[in-house]
Amino acid sequence: MFINYRTLKLIFFVIIGCFSELVIWAAVTSMGEINARGDDRGIVPTSSNVELIFTLNIDRSRAEPGEEIKTIEITIPPGFTIGVNDVISVMREQTELDVRPEVVGRILRIVLVKEIGDFSSSLYQVVLRSKTPDAITQTAKFKVILRNLQDIAIGEYIKPGNADGRPNNNDFSLQIIPNIPPDPIINFEAKVDENGENDVYLSWLPSKDQDVTGYFIYRGAEEEILMTLNGRETKQTIDINVPVGSHRYSIRAFKSQLLKSMASQSQVITVSVDTADPLPIINLTIQTFGETVKLIWVSSPSRDIKKYQILRDEILVPDGEILSDSKKKEYEFDYQYRLPKGITIYSVLALDEVGNKSKSTTQTIRIFEKPYPNPFTPLSDNPDFNKISFPKRALKDVKGQFSVSIFNLNGTLVRTLTADALATKLEWDGKNEAGSIVESGIYVYQVKVGDVFSTGTVVLAK
Repeated sequence: MFINYRTLKLIFFVIIGCFSELVIWAAVTSMGEINARGDDRGIVPTSSNVELIFTLNIDRSRAEPGEEIKTIEITIPPGFTIGVNDVISVMREQTELDVRPEVVGRILRIVLVKEIGDFSSSLYQVVLRSKTPDAITQTAKFKVILRNLQDIAIGEYIKPGNADGRPNNNDFSLQIIPNIPPDPIINFEAKVDENGENDVYLSWLPSKDQDVTGYFIYRGAEEEILMTLNGRETKQTIDINVPVGSHRYSIRAFKSQLLKSMASQSQVITVSVDTADPLPIINLTIQTFGETVKLIWVSSPSRDIKKYQILRDEILVPDGEILSDSKKKEYEFDYQYRLPKGITIYSVLALDEVGNKSKSTTQTIRIFEKPYPNPFTPLSDNPDFNKISFPKRALKDVKGQFSVSIFNLNGTLVRTLTADALATKLEWDGKNEAGSIVESGIYVYQVKVGDVFSTGTVVLAK
């Protein structure tokens, strides 16, 4: 059968018109999620009035002509009730947009009075008022799509994901649970720390309701939520650095953050000033590199540390206060200082929120121009005397590889020690190259840096 060109052209445009809804515009990319006001896990009770928050992250940086946003279209799952007057607000980067809502069956069309045609990547937020279904539902799925000026879909339905940057529902679905609150919590107790800390220890008997997913802790007469604890089996927590004075505590169990029990019997306690010294830091080590001193330590186990102080010979060093960071376990402090000849003692203190100080953790650095200690005894349990240090300072104003050679009085080489150019000392533990402690006696050493060397004697005593 013969079909002329004009007929083929007509058929082509008819097909395009019929299937225009299937055109996928790839230049605009989007990601979104839904959360309920007061609940960030996507769980809402049946037959309840809730506010639904749609967050859309729309990237128009590569938008093409025909992809101007005119309508945000939301498909509502069965059972949810939403009308044109239930659109509370539509925001773009904190700026409210003028809209004209329309409802067709289970489709809510939010028509923008002024279309979006720029090339910005923006965060949109749509807030709706809705009544939840009367029946429980494991997964109630919403769908969101964008439409252009010709009411043609811009791309596919917006993909679910973390659009607002927060660890919440991150999906376009909600779970509907029975609107039956859990029973109040019993055996709730609040006790002040017995060691002088201004901390309050809270404990309770966990709920036996298998649908309970966590607890709200309240402090104060107005019952503002102090903390949210997830997990039905949770049975204790600590309120740290509580202000001085009288405080009222209570607890509620929740199935969702919108469905919670009545408050428990409240506990009133009096908190005094923090008088407990923090625990000291752990594992202070010191490294020296030329004129740089590096202190490294593990944070204090105390929970209320606000800062650390670094002292040299009991005097605070310049810029020697470091604020505590709860996310850090190990701290480093670099200090530009040429260590003087002799003994220098460094210490680190931990301070809490009211200035209570821990015991100092110290490290001693010994800088000598000759080997120290001399004599020394390898069998001693005292680390200050069971090895001998050969300072690089024995040779002044020289550069190069640092080494120490040790000989017995017969001229036999006993041990060779080497280090790179940044090392400031080498230590001998009294052992030969085979790893055995040598005999007591006098030994000759040669300290060498580059091509310059000096010699002397040391005494080893078992």
